[in-house]
Amino acid sequence: MILTVTMNPAIDKIYFVDNYRLGEVHRPSETIVSPGGKGLNVARVAKMMGEEVCATGPLGGGNGLYIKEGIEALGIQPAFCQIEGETRICINVTDRKSHQCTEVLEGGPVLSKEEVVSQMVVFEELMEGAEVVTISGSLAKGVPSTFYSHMIERAKVHGIKVILDSSGDAFSAGFKAKPYAIKPNEDELKELYMGPLESLEDKMEAIRYFKSQGIEMPIISLGKDGSLAGLSDGIYKVSLGSVDVINTVGSGDSFVAGLAVGIRRGLDEKSLLKMASACGTANTQYAQTGYVEEALVIKYFDQAEVKKVADYV
Repeated sequence: MILTVTMNPAIDKIYFVDNYRLGEVHRPSETIVSPGGKGLNVARVAKMMGEEVCATGPLGGGNGLYIKEGIEALGIQPAFCQIEGETRICINVTDRKSHQCTEVLEGGPVLSKEEVVSQMVVFEELMEGAEVVTISGSLAKGVPSTFYSHMIERAKVHGIKVILDSSGDAFSAGFKAKPYAIKPNEDELKELYMGPLESLEDKMEAIRYFKSQGIEMPIISLGKDGSLAGLSDGIYKVSLGSVDVINTVGSGDSFVAGLAVGIRRGLDEKSLLKMASACGTANTQYAQTGYVEEALVIKYFDQAEVKKVADYV
């Protein structure tokens, strides 16, 4: 089973407009509403790839009920913690002419100390059936920045690989617990690595640093240029041919889902990267956030190139 953790879930609303302008009235040509938050995007994509998936995190109010019912409808096992506060709503305005996205993200509820403890208890109970854990996104207010590091430590006690995809203090603290894989983009990278990041060679040095810190598979997102990853025998660049993009939102989460699917299926390191890249690219072909179709993922998997670019010394 793949266990996904989303500590600040949301209802995602995507409004599609043409020629978006600040200060003007817009009527969307299409609206998509779905359970969201980075970890729930991961859960949805992993399920679409045919995996058994369980999702956990705090949910509250009518918005939380909507998310729980939506997750159940997808065939994902819900293991959420009920909280007093109302789960947040996140809005994305996508301009179909310019392909630019504008996001408005609510902060979300404040969890009590008791609710934080309850979430960790539930997480510990879920370790029995989990084979890989993904921890994605921000922490809800009231949750200590060390929360992810505690989760990683508990998963490692059970011999479970963890993929961490976060930012800020939660990411920095979680990094110290040495998860199996991390996937920062360039902005998130600056939170962990103090060296220059202008060139590909600079980023390879960052990969070397992460490996020296005990991260088995550090991955740096390069956007449309693919990704850079540290494997057991060196540094590799993962790339796919150019595609016409419909929507990039959720592609990073889809990448994480592909990585989790690959780990769950026992793929070798290079195939893990191909699966992750294929899922991330497939997501760009659909309007909905965190959405793929397995046939397209297989097509991109076959097209993905994983090439060694450097050794560690």
